[in-house]
Amino acid sequence: MTDSAPPAIAGVETFVVHPDGLGAGLRISIARPSSRWGGDAPAGPLSVVFLTDADYAFGTVVEASRLGQFGADHGPTIVVGIGYAEERGDYAFVEQRRSVDFYRGPRRSLEVPGLGTLELGGADAFLAALLDTVVSEVARRAPETVGARRILIGMSAGGHFAAHVLTQRPDAFQGYALLSPALVDFPPAPGDEQLVEAVRALPSGSIPPGTVVFLSAGADEEDPGGPLAVCSIISNAYRMRTALSAHGVAVELTVFPDESHNSSLGVAATRALRFLVPPAN
Repeated sequence: MTDSAPPAIAGVETFVVHPDGLGAGLRISIARPSSRWGGDAPAGPLSVVFLTDADYAFGTVVEASRLGQFGADHGPTIVVGIGYAEERGDYAFVEQRRSVDFYRGPRRSLEVPGLGTLELGGADAFLAALLDTVVSEVARRAPETVGARRILIGMSAGGHFAAHVLTQRPDAFQGYALLSPALVDFPPAPGDEQLVEAVRALPSGSIPPGTVVFLSAGADEEDPGGPLAVCSIISNAYRMRTALSAHGVAVELTVFPDESHNSSLGVAATRALRFLVPPAN
């Protein structure tokens, strides 16, 4: 493990890990709670948010978290961003790598206009890296996270991964945020809803009591002819809410008017934190 250069956001510790069998280095960033206006620490039980796609969304989620704490919308939160050591800020590496790490199933290829050939399949290896390497190293560097409430946030392909974790290790996190999630196996076909079906198929009692899930989408995501219309992101979010509710899971689903797949990130992050993180005392 080697430390990287200091991050642009104040109060963030950043380091790199190389999980066995993953084939890529992960840049991990830990943003601890800021002190409140008067200098006192935010009151309430600590939550730890593990965020996939940190190369896209870390700053957005950290600032949403800190502002939410300042306004007492929710309690103290540590945000752990999971990005890639090889990413240089132009999204060239992450655009290729996330399809390998976030999508379930065997390794396969998909031709995507503008992106070329994507390799998909490897979510189980990424899950092992997350639980065996990232969580343990965060606990070593931030011992206050041990025993804290754990939340997993993923957007788009990251939402696919979060849903996969929910079906494979529902005990690993107490809260999940699936922001504009691709709840289908790629390449998709109209009407696909494979991850919804996986949740439906879980035995009764598989999801621990007290688990909460936030689902969101932009209202424009299923516009005919749009690049992601075939993924049925909005329709599958509603189906997922029903499937989770049948398991006794508390679910909030919000579809944001006039927002697209990417533009909904900021408001979705704020709403997700408010729903998933217990309130401040």
